[in-house]
Amino acid sequence: MTPADAKQTICGPLIPVITNYSDDLSVDHDAIRENVRYVVDRGVRTGSGVLLAAGAGGDFPMLTLDERKAVSETIVRAADGRTPVLVGAQDTNPAVSVELARFAEDIGAWGVQLAPGYYYESSPEDAYRLFEAVHEATSTLGIMIYNTHWEAYDMSLDDVARLAELPRCAALKWSTARGTLDYQRGVVRFRDRLAVIDNHGLQGLTHMLGGRGYITHLCTVWPEHDLEVFRLLEAGEYAAAQELLSTVNWPWYDFRVRMWRRTGAESPVVNAALELTGRKGGPSRLPTRRLDDAEREELRTLLLGIGAPGVRPG
Repeated sequence: MTPADAKQTICGPLIPVITNYSDDLSVDHDAIRENVRYVVDRGVRTGSGVLLAAGAGGDFPMLTLDERKAVSETIVRAADGRTPVLVGAQDTNPAVSVELARFAEDIGAWGVQLAPGYYYESSPEDAYRLFEAVHEATSTLGIMIYNTHWEAYDMSLDDVARLAELPRCAALKWSTARGTLDYQRGVVRFRDRLAVIDNHGLQGLTHMLGGRGYITHLCTVWPEHDLEVFRLLEAGEYAAAQELLSTVNWPWYDFRVRMWRRTGAESPVVNAALELTGRKGGPSRLPTRRLDDAEREELRTLLLGIGAPGVRPG
């Protein structure tokens, strides 16, 4: 796995695939397959998009280990080799991360998303031991380094550089609490070695500096929009790309932040948006909840305002 291969594969919109539930709160694998095929059929393919299975956007804290595996396999099978899949492998228990990484390799995922340990605050040595254990437990699997600084440990650039020495640490989902300057330094420092994916809300700047993609929940609902943003970025049409981000992605993000203050997970807004555009969403597991009627109406107005297709009348 060369850096060039990773940068050509792990690029474009990176979509945290939601985990759909049936009314009895069991996992709805049919809905997951349908939603994955929807975005893949519309162009989220190798070279222009990546799927993240059972990450935070896929409710992994509310899933059992067996459910995380089953959801990941459903997404890999639905993608059918057309789109690379990363499996979320972060956990408070390193043994779970290792087991998920081995499973991801067995089912043919491109790689795993892996963060330093949390609940107990990590240290540089703890983080390295965790990544080394996952690397040694697998043989072909790619690893995307994920700096989850909101979980009390903000990796330094030197920490990331050490992890990047592991041969199959090939991508970086990057943000930092140390500010925009350190963020930029990270993109520039690692752009030749890693496929850098923006998680800092600086999509255009990241691409100009050598990054390869960005996180987007909106792409689940409206893949054509984020594919156009990425096309413009690749063409160097940064002003046009930023105009789309400013007028579409920013209002969507602002609404999601307001909802996070009321119910913490990432999926309730995406679920509601899918339902408002005629697709399968579903309920939320505890401790989160569905959007209420007033929130759904606010979201409907937002979707109409940003031009999302297929929004159903109220």
